[in-house]
Amino acid sequence: LGNSGRYGLTLFAQQGTTLGAHVTLVSDTDAYDATVPDTNLSGPINDRQMDPIVVTLPAKDAIKYYFVDSYAADRGASVACPSYVFPVDDPVADAPSGVASIEAKHLQSLGKLSCGAMYRPPGGGSNDLGVMGHFGNRPLTTDYRVFIDSNGRDVGQKLLASSGVDALDAAARGNLQNHQYTPAQFLCTPVVGEIDIRLDYGP
Repeated sequence: LGNSGRYGLTLFAQQGTTLGAHVTLVSDTDAYDATVPDTNLSGPINDRQMDPIVVTLPAKDAIKYYFVDSYAADRGASVACPSYVFPVDDPVADAPSGVASIEAKHLQSLGKLSCGAMYRPPGGGSNDLGVMGHFGNRPLTTDYRVFIDSNGRDVGQKLLASSGVDALDAAARGNLQNHQYTPAQFLCTPVVGEIDIRLDYGP
C-alpha cells in the first residue's frame, strides 16, 4: 500500500458465510504468518469474497510472495491448504480509513537457499500439438491453462481460447493430460502451480 510497508489482503472462496485463514508472507530473508480472523464473506454464491484487511509486519521488510497455509470456513475446523504461491502485486494507493488491520508474526529466517532461487514457475509444456487429422486444412491454435501438482502432473485444465474445432480442442486437452511437466518450486520445494499454454496445429 503506497510506501507504507503495509499490505492489503483479501481472500476468495467458492462458498460459505465466513472465512478465517493463516497466510504465509515471504521476503528475501524471512517468513511471516498473518492470522486472518473469521471474516464475513459477500458476493455471488460461487465467488465469495471477504472485505480487504491491512497487514503490517513486525519489522521493516519487503514481502515478495504469499500463499494460504490453512483456512477455516464457517468457523469450522482448520484445513491445510496446498495453495498456489503468488507474487505480491505492484504498490497501490494507501488503504482508506476504517479498514481492519492485523500484524503478522515472524515465523523464521530463511537462510541461504541451496537451489539459488526463491520461486521457479512450472515449465516443460510444449507448443507443438502434434496430432493427426485435417481439421479444415488450416493452421489453428488453442489456449489452455494447466493446473500442475507438485509431481509435475496435470490435475486440471481450463480452456482459455478455443480453436473453433471441438475435436481439436479435445485432442489438445488429451495431450496436456498426458504430458510430464516441471513442477513449480518454492523455497527449493516442489509446489502446485499453473501455466498457460498455446498449442499450435498445422495441417
